[in-house]
Amino acid sequence: MEEQNKKISLPETIILMLYIGLCDIFGLILVLFGLDDFFILDILTFPVTQFYFRIKRVRSTYDVIAGICELIPYLGALPIKSIGVAITIYAANHPKVGRLAAMGTAAVSAAKGEPEAGEKKEEPKKKMESEPPVVEKEAAAIA
Repeated sequence: MEEQNKKISLPETIILMLYIGLCDIFGLILVLFGLDDFFILDILTFPVTQFYFRIKRVRSTYDVIAGICELIPYLGALPIKSIGVAITIYAANHPKVGRLAAMGTAAVSAAKGEPEAGEKKEEPKKKMESEPPVVEKEAAAIA
């Protein structure tokens, strides 16, 4: 019964993790031989995962963070992408965990004084300028 409530099923998870895992292993092998993939593996994995998560209507924040971390040279050799995809799938299939993470993020932003999602930050009011606007200057010059 719990399997029916999951947004991403087990076969989908296995296929996606095999693809991402093989790309991560290939990247690790390249680094062990002193080579770099020049973001080719990132180009092959990031759009695939983002497209898939968008189709499934899953919030993919963790996958985006993992994709950004993969862009750091030599840090991208670590299996960060596989970990990010696994965390994203887990958060999608366990909504309580996803809500707790969202509340934690909101608490951190509130502690920093940043507005929460949906709130607008008040901008300070502009002081009156001593000079009249340009349009009024031009009108006075014409008259």
